[in-house]
Amino acid sequence: PPQKFADAGLRVKGELHAMMLDTKRTFDELVIKHSLNDEMRQKILGNVLYQNLSNAFAGSQEYMAMEKLYEIYSRGKYDLIVLDTPPTKHALDFLEAPKRMTDFLDGSVLKWFLKPYFSAGKVGIRMFQRSTAVILGTLEKVTGVTALKVASDFFIAFEGMYDGFKERAKAVYEMLLDQATAFVLVTSPEDITIEEAMFFYDKLIEYDMPFCGLIVNKVYPDLASAAEVAGILDNEGSEDFARKIGSSLGRTADEKRAMEAVAARMVKNLQDFQMLAEIDAQNIRRLREHLDEEAPMRTVPFFETDIYDIGGLTQVNKYVFGDEEGRSARR
Repeated sequence: PPQKFADAGLRVKGELHAMMLDTKRTFDELVIKHSLNDEMRQKILGNVLYQNLSNAFAGSQEYMAMEKLYEIYSRGKYDLIVLDTPPTKHALDFLEAPKRMTDFLDGSVLKWFLKPYFSAGKVGIRMFQRSTAVILGTLEKVTGVTALKVASDFFIAFEGMYDGFKERAKAVYEMLLDQATAFVLVTSPEDITIEEAMFFYDKLIEYDMPFCGLIVNKVYPDLASAAEVAGILDNEGSEDFARKIGSSLGRTADEKRAMEAVAARMVKNLQDFQMLAEIDAQNIRRLREHLDEEAPMRTVPFFETDIYDIGGLTQVNKYVFGDEEGRSARR
């Protein structure tokens, strides 16, 4: 609500909208858009074969997400559109989805199905090839509907949309290549995710996609950089620290030993965190060396609490959109 922004001392100058993808509805809207008339639209949407195909096809969230992204982009209503993809190993599917759609529409399998209808025209329908009839015969057993009739109605109606689907898929891919688009990779500093980030970065460069930058999230801070901490990270310093804590906080001999044991565990925990920080730093250096020298990269620390409110987002903002000196220091 606006009051939350006001309480945080922020003036709201625009609007923020959010949505979750409805893949089936998106596919139906795509069919409606490319239908030549109302009669064709109703024939396709009500066709049993289409309903089975659309449910399966809409399951490919990658292309439906790209389609919805292009639809929203085409409206020209928003200053910025952000698409949050799944983890990197699935995100590559988003890049390849438009091309897969085009390949599917150009593919020999689809043309093999469509050819009997396209060659028959609007007047008559040529008999199916033997192999096609076997497949549709199986469909008839499953659906209980006369498969030849269902398929013929579907493919004749689809004929008028074939070019529209192809052009749409091409436009979606061109949108991804446009300089108005920016790809930002977000990763954690762990070995596996760093490897995935480097792989996806290479794919973006290979596909000539507009790479904008990379954010490494949840990075353990270097505790040894603080002078008061560095002295207690080695074994000799940690033992001395534990003895001092025991002497300062314990009144009796038993209390001193108990407090010394607690302090020793605290130091061990500190050493473990420093080890994680060193591993993170090593992985980040490896990532930095893999990227182009001019590629922007930011690091966001592992915060003590979850980020769930405006205050937390403000903290993240300082690391992602800091001043020039801060950006250079964190590269």
